[in-house]
Amino acid sequence: MNYFTFKEPYAENGRKVLEFGILPEKWCTFNCAYCPVSRQIAHHRTNEVHHFEPVEDSLAELARRVVGCDPDLLFINSKGEALYSDRLPEVIGFCHDLGLPVRLLSNGYPYGEERFAAVAATCEEVIGELKSGCEDVFQRIQRPVAGATLEQYVRGMAAFRARYQGRFILEITVVKKFSDDPESIAFFRRAVAAIRPDELSVITVEDEPFARTLAVSAEKLEEVRMSLLGARDSGAVC
Repeated sequence: MNYFTFKEPYAENGRKVLEFGILPEKWCTFNCAYCPVSRQIAHHRTNEVHHFEPVEDSLAELARRVVGCDPDLLFINSKGEALYSDRLPEVIGFCHDLGLPVRLLSNGYPYGEERFAAVAATCEEVIGELKSGCEDVFQRIQRPVAGATLEQYVRGMAAFRARYQGRFILEITVVKKFSDDPESIAFFRRAVAAIRPDELSVITVEDEPFARTLAVSAEKLEEVRMSLLGARDSGAVC
């Protein structure tokens, strides 16, 4: 049975990307209040590896699609955290057997644990995310697994980035009323300076119905983006 989900191939910076997910439901470190993943499927908050069904049929479908569209990059973007699937190393290995580089989307929190960092490090590109700029918002709005803290989150990504040999993309989401205040932006600047990503993406909430109340203006987003780019390029931490 194929339980992977696929998007139509698309162009990105001169490369053709085939994006797919490997989770049948959502397994994630967080249970964010504004999570865009449909509540019609189960949401599992976890920070452990879980066993999933064999993926032979799904990999056969992936191979068929690769032949059909001839992509330059395979992007694993699942409903939740693909690193919590015991099948992920097999999937990454299959992608490499096809002769293609892999980009992995993660919220970035698992990068702080060696068992997950070792799997992520086999990918040519990885994404980490930040959506909160203070501990209170992190706990109330992102609702992480017990014991997780925002400072631990950033330290884990920074430690992984320091030894990772591939391309690290940091995606920061600026959320109106929750992470667009000066204190949160200052925290994001410190995080960017500590992680020093190869690429920095600064976005706001895009999915409805949340975007109507939580998206910041284009002007505000550009202001924050320029500030964070300055922190990355200068290494400023204040």
